Amino acid sequence: MTHPVLQYEEKRRLAMDTTDLDALRQICDPAMIYRHSTGAVDDLTQYIGKLETKQVKYSNVVFKDMTVILPHQGDAKVVLVMGHMFADVTKPTENIKISSHFQTTWTQVGNDWKLLAVHSASIGH
Repeated sequence: MTHPVLQYEEKRRLAMDTTDLDALRQICDPAMIYRHSTGAVDDLTQYIGKLETKQVKYSNVVFKDMTVILPHQGDAKVVLVMGHMFADVTKPTENIKISSHFQTTWTQVGNDWKLLAVHSASIGH
């Protein structure tokens, strides 16, 4: 299925991969919550802050197997996307490879989509 929100997922992937904080701010709703695969939860300010101070740096970010879930009612203003994320993550004390399932919640604002929530769970090995 092709849905306009997938273009925003690609913007998110590119922004994470290149640490483009302005691009992330543009696509995120101010109320955004990010639940990492570790279980840690950040609001938008905390998430951007960790990237800005290099507490976390993503690279080689890949999104795969994305599925868009739409409500049965017409004129959907909220859409879920489920998929897999693979990335290298650099932290001050470690480098890790992430393999996770994710679910994002997007809300339509005019002609744009804003990221409202990310929930990530480790795939494990």
